Amino acid sequence: MTEKRQVKRRPGFTLIELMVVIAIIAVLIALLLPAVQSAREAARRAQCGNNLKQIGLALHNYHGVMKTFPPNLCPGGTNYNYSSGGWGVLAFLNPHLEQTNVYNMMNLSLPTYAKVGGVTMIAGGDPNTMTAVTSLVPTFLCPSDIGKSIDGGYGVTSLAPTNYCANQGSGVDTLGGNVQMNGSPLGADGVFFADSSVRIEDITDGSSNTVAFSESLLGAGPDSATSLPATVDRRRVYGYLGYTTGIFITDSACANPPYFNLSQRRQFAWYAGEIRCASYNHYYTPNSNNMDCVVNAYDYGYTAMGWKAARSLHPGGVNVLMCDGSVKFVNQQINGLLWQAVATRSGREIVGNF
Repeated sequence: MTEKRQVKRRPGFTLIELMVVIAIIAVLIALLLPAVQSAREAARRAQCGNNLKQIGLALHNYHGVMKTFPPNLCPGGTNYNYSSGGWGVLAFLNPHLEQTNVYNMMNLSLPTYAKVGGVTMIAGGDPNTMTAVTSLVPTFLCPSDIGKSIDGGYGVTSLAPTNYCANQGSGVDTLGGNVQMNGSPLGADGVFFADSSVRIEDITDGSSNTVAFSESLLGAGPDSATSLPATVDRRRVYGYLGYTTGIFITDSACANPPYFNLSQRRQFAWYAGEIRCASYNHYYTPNSNNMDCVVNAYDYGYTAMGWKAARSLHPGGVNVLMCDGSVKFVNQQINGLLWQAVATRSGREIVGNF
């Protein structure tokens, strides 16, 4: 007599049950991912603020030694042009940011640009200076941005960029009332104008009420273009008005620029104090929908003038460094007049909290 064996079936998932489990896991991941991304961006924003804090400490260390904040666009003054020099604030801060080797390689007594054999080169082709300006300085880069070279030029294939910009002022000629000087670094009303040497006591609006630095996005899009692809992020582009007598920075001119990204993209170099690089102003509010705008003012010695906004990838606003060394996060919905007020060193505005 044969004995029947009972075959036990192992318990398992049906196809439907498996699909339900996968769907639940997918929903949980979808819910969790934004929270993870938000936490990572919060950390990047905090690191960006810490970079500005380090720049603030360097500014005050420099002031302690030199009894003034560092100059911008040096040598500058009323006869400023590229051949006479345009070294920016960050170039002078390197030894106070543990970048002494970079600083020692640079010869800041040389013109920022000079022609060699008909070719415009950084520091007239000085090899040590040209090597130094290729050095990526982590403190000069916001971790929310791409953090790499975006352009070359002036004898260098790959220049080191920066996300941080010195405040030239309101972007309006409040001191002279000359509309041709709007967006000009010459005698601007901020802390870091052309050939500046501002002391803390010169900031009569109060160092806690006056912006020293903010951040802006590294550039993108084609160089020296007459049109832009639809895919280009306009926040990373500047319009260029040209180099002809009688052309100045105005709202109407900046609304229809004939060119974009002249020769190099915005923020392409930390060593230079010009408006395309390590300077900005407060005419446009943070993360403005208006495209940045630059002109080489023929009537003022080829001086680069412009309106360039503080810009970031941080949701809702930008980090700013105040002249007292504190760092704030400013909402991009800030009132435009208030934003201009905190850019001036002695405008006598009452700003309150912002």
